[in-house]
Amino acid sequence: METSPLTPADRQILHYLQEDPRISMADLAERMNSSSSPVWRRVKRLQEIGVIRGYHLDLDRKTLGLGIDAFVFVKITSHHERDAVEFENSLQPIDQVLSCYILSGAEDYLLRIVAPDLDEFANFSRKVLAALPHVREVRSAFVMHTIKESNRLPLG
Repeated sequence: METSPLTPADRQILHYLQEDPRISMADLAERMNSSSSPVWRRVKRLQEIGVIRGYHLDLDRKTLGLGIDAFVFVKITSHHERDAVEFENSLQPIDQVLSCYILSGAEDYLLRIVAPDLDEFANFSRKVLAALPHVREVRSAFVMHTIKESNRLPLG
């Protein structure tokens, strides 16, 4: 991956794309006071060097019947590389697990999990999470209300 610094124009493009990932190249070029071709080349370069990893759809989980948003702390039984990898790989096909992070401190992993309701979450926790390889302990915290949620990065 290229590590060249981003130009002010690159940062401005990223700002506009974070604001509206569906913006047309023509509209983006207009905001940049440029023509479409150089702006398109910059966007393509940002994708190629891995700064832009993808474009995502933001869905409303409650409207889709997923009323439970939970953060789940997991401790595993072993920290051998193969055991950790086995646990991490076992999470990949599970759609209810939105994200997984390795933590420092008392817990090993933090998962973000969605479920339709508490009964479904309890069932999922008991039958799926507890059955994952090398799980020693699972502790959950439920989101009561979201104050701020963003994927926008500060671009300076």
